[in-house]
Amino acid sequence: ERQLSIQKKKGALVDRARAETMVFRLARQERDIWVTWPVRVAALMAAQVSAEVSGATGATVTIETATMQRVLETHVREQLDALADLKVTLG
Repeated sequence: ERQLSIQKKKGALVDRARAETMVFRLARQERDIWVTWPVRVAALMAAQVSAEVSGATGATVTIETATMQRVLETHVREQLDALADLKVTLG
């Protein structure tokens, strides 16, 4: 018990429930950031892709922001669903 007390004071041991709570909170924050990412970048990506395609073809091409956002949201949600199957075990 004394050895465990020393290790805990040195930070070598942590409370399991606290660690699990922190991992869950971190995962939730990551998920929330990814869920809102398409809204933040869709307009920029649509403009960039439109410019690239227009430059390559010489024809004016416009990609709608809403279309880009829907595509991004679909793929982000698929990736998040795949990541949701990961299980964290501590010890």
